[in-house]
Order: sequence, then structure tokens, then C-alpha cells
Amino acid sequence: MSLYGFYTDESGNNGFNDLRNQPVLCYAGILVPLEKQIYLHNEVQKISDNLKKDIKLKVHGIPEKQIRNIPFFKDFEIHGKAFIDGEDFYYNLGDSDRFKVVEDLLTLIQDSDIKVIASITDKATYQTNTGISDHNKMHINGYTELVNLINTELETNDDFAFIICDDGKPAEISNFYNALKNPSNKRVYPDLQIKKSHDANCNLIQLADLINFISSVYFRQAYGHPPRKRHQAKIVDFYTQFIQSKLKFHEYK
Repeated sequence: MSLYGFYTDESGNNGFNDLRNQPVLCYAGILVPLEKQIYLHNEVQKISDNLKKDIKLKVHGIPEKQIRNIPFFKDFEIHGKAFIDGEDFYYNLGDSDRFKVVEDLLTLIQDSDIKVIASITDKATYQTNTGISDHNKMHINGYTELVNLINTELETNDDFAFIICDDGKPAEISNFYNALKNPSNKRVYPDLQIKKSHDANCNLIQLADLINFISSVYFRQAYGHPPRKRHQAKIVDFYTQFIQSKLKFHEYK
């Protein structure tokens, strides 16, 4: 019996409000053995620290003292979509430099002991098939299927896991709790830090965020939705090269 942490985030969680730009709802995360969590956290931190230094070196005309107080640098994180698209101060690095960082991060999950698990929903199909206009029910369904998959992965060796997710929207936290309270869930439990980001586990949530964004773009294409305007082919390549062989997923399509 082993204990795991499941670090998770979401992509496309704006309900049915913007099906053109966010047609896919993706809840994904990494299932990490307890004994490897500190190592993985530290490896992500090394990449993050070097990235922060590289970006700072590209910023000219702002004194170092002022740079330290800019929220982007003060609370530095790697946000999947913004980083890949080169938004905010990320734009100081060219595409090739940013994409190399993405590859370095995704290489970390190739460890055979680290599992990648996701629940994918094609929103339009869900809405058409169910006739449901309350998007919270879709979110709860997505979370429930995610928890079911984690249970299936754990039961083989009689393992257990705790969940650490981004604090995000209060409704998302509530929906996740509802899924965890499902009677079929016997092995997955909420962690006391479920409402905290910016803590010692934040690095692994950032890794989950990156996986979510890339996976949602891939399934957007797989389900026949119009491609996004920026870096579509490269993002799909990230998925096929680093995530596809690792991912265990449930899909509503």
C-alpha cells in the first residue's frame, strides 16, 4: 500500500459561456508517490528559478529594486497558456526558449511512477445530449469521472491518495468536494491544503496547469473544433510527444 498526492487544475471551466474559445472542459492532474513529491517540486523549482532569471535579464529600463516588487516577479509562477503564448513578461523570451522550458517540465512526468489522469468533456455534446443548462452539473460529472479514474488506478495495489487543487473559483472547490463525497469513492480524500495555492505544493499544481492546457488544445482538435489562433500545431506536438502515452482519461464526447 502506498500514498499518493494528486495535484490538479482545470482548463475551460467557464461553463457554456464561450464554446467557441473554450469548447472543451478538462480536469487533469499528476498522481505522484509521496516519496517523490519533494524531488519533483524541487526540480520544477529549479526550472522556474532559471526561467525567472532569464526573463529578468531581458527586461531593460526597470531598476532591479522595482522589478522585485512587480507582482509578476514577486509571485512568479509558470502559467501554461500565458507562458506558451508569450503573454505578460513572458514575451521577453522567444518561442524557442519558452518551448524548451515546456519540454523540460514535461520531461519530468516521464517517470514511470508518476501517473497522468484526466476527465475530458466536449461541452457542446454534453449540453446537446443532456439538455442541461446548469453547467455546475457538467463540472460535477467531470470531477466525478476524474475521481473514479483515480480510484481505479489506486485499487490495483490497494493505494490511497489525497487531492491538492488550485484554489480557483469557490464553486469549483464545492463541485470537487461533491465528487469526493460520492459513495463510490473509497480511496481519494481532500487534503487540508485544498484551498491553498502559493504554498509548497504550488509547483506541482503549475505542472498540472500546463498539462491541462496542452491536453485541452489537443482534444479541441480531436473533437473537430476550430483550432486556436496561436501555436496550435506546437501544442499538439507537446501532447503527442510527452503526454499521450502517459494519459489515462475519461471522455464525454
